[in-house]
Amino acid sequence: MPVIFLVLVFLMGGGSRSDVSSLPLLRGFSVVIAAWALLKLEPADWRRIRVPMALLVLLTAWMAVQLIPLPPSTWHALPGREFTAQIDALLGQSELWRPLSLTPGQTWNALLGMTVLFAGLLVAARLGADDYPRVMFAIVLLGCASALLGFLQVLGGSGSPAYLYRITNDGAMVGLFSNRNHHAIFLSCVTLVAAMLLRDELMRKRKRAAIRAGLLTAIIFLTICTVLIGSRAGLVATVITFVVSYAIVLTAWLAKGGHPRAEEPRHRFLSGRRLVLALPPVLLALSVAVVLTLSNRVTSVTRLAGEAVADDMRILAWPTIETMIGKFWLLGSGFGSFPDVYRIFEPDALLQPSYFNHAHNDWAELIITGGLPFALLTLAGLFWLVRRIMAQGARNLVKGYRGDLRLPVAIILGVLMMASFVDYPLRVPSLQVFAILMTVLLCCPPAASRTGPE
Repeated sequence: MPVIFLVLVFLMGGGSRSDVSSLPLLRGFSVVIAAWALLKLEPADWRRIRVPMALLVLLTAWMAVQLIPLPPSTWHALPGREFTAQIDALLGQSELWRPLSLTPGQTWNALLGMTVLFAGLLVAARLGADDYPRVMFAIVLLGCASALLGFLQVLGGSGSPAYLYRITNDGAMVGLFSNRNHHAIFLSCVTLVAAMLLRDELMRKRKRAAIRAGLLTAIIFLTICTVLIGSRAGLVATVITFVVSYAIVLTAWLAKGGHPRAEEPRHRFLSGRRLVLALPPVLLALSVAVVLTLSNRVTSVTRLAGEAVADDMRILAWPTIETMIGKFWLLGSGFGSFPDVYRIFEPDALLQPSYFNHAHNDWAELIITGGLPFALLTLAGLFWLVRRIMAQGARNLVKGYRGDLRLPVAIILGVLMMASFVDYPLRVPSLQVFAILMTVLLCCPPAASRTGPE
């Protein structure tokens, strides 16, 4: 059931817009899955997830509070409501009771979207140590399938039926997502998952050569695909994840397969080891160079070199976003309200045919839409996360043991958080579930989380 849930979430939850037609199906299915997980959870499972569950409940409660109608005098006195108050006065509707949210419909949508997060948390709580490899392999397969779908989208050209969403980066490799940045961030994270599984395979006594070769191929393939997607944030993320992947796989190889045999001269062993150490990065660099040379597409490298950062809408809109933070930092403008509220503050110089759908800095947008309560909940979650990671220690962090999630998952969560400074990956249901799953596996492991040798 966890794998089925993951597959359906990635098939139906790859967009952040509120009008994605698959969202009602996904949310209905999430309710069913959550009910199934509730019937299966044991007291120990509830204790493991009590902190993230409490944070999700408090967040849901704050969304509900933003929908409670307020007296006109109270509502008009709130910061950021002056423009609406003037319109009310002109229309003779100054006595209307309104909720805290400036866009109640969007806040209702965000509230209903919490069903997916709760289902993800409950399903993650049901996972035992034996379920970890199966779920991780499913994530790698989803990443490879998404990359292959991206190739079909490019081959089909603009308007290809391979695109799953009506509003998307048409002509780009978006895979199972509607946004190429989210696709690139996901693939960079999947690279680390594949490396983690490859390390575990290298540490097994019973060798499975086909699986090792498949995982190594997946790492190289996903890294090249991320470069081709054309996401600058994805390029930075994939450099980080590939370096960490190389480090953990290398240490596992040296520990289990990198020692000289008795009959092998040491100088020959050292020469062979240097070759093995250098081969993967060289092969990857050559592969990327060949692909970039043969491709006339806009890639992450060409965008990084050819586009001026100063012309990026994220930079141009930042003064306006700062103004919005100053207006709404206390109670927020309402979950999901950013694109509509931004139009009130949008300067004429930045008007363009396409609309600015998010702040492209989720840390800033959470303050704008959720206010101080949402910011405090986020800080509490980050404090708990850091404490749980530090409690696990850093001994043999890179080398690890079979089934060790500490370094790879911490890097994955760090990549998602860093990407949130320039984009909004954690507003996509599939990436939300992915992040919850990684968090629970790292911070709320089952009692027998260490896998012994085979």
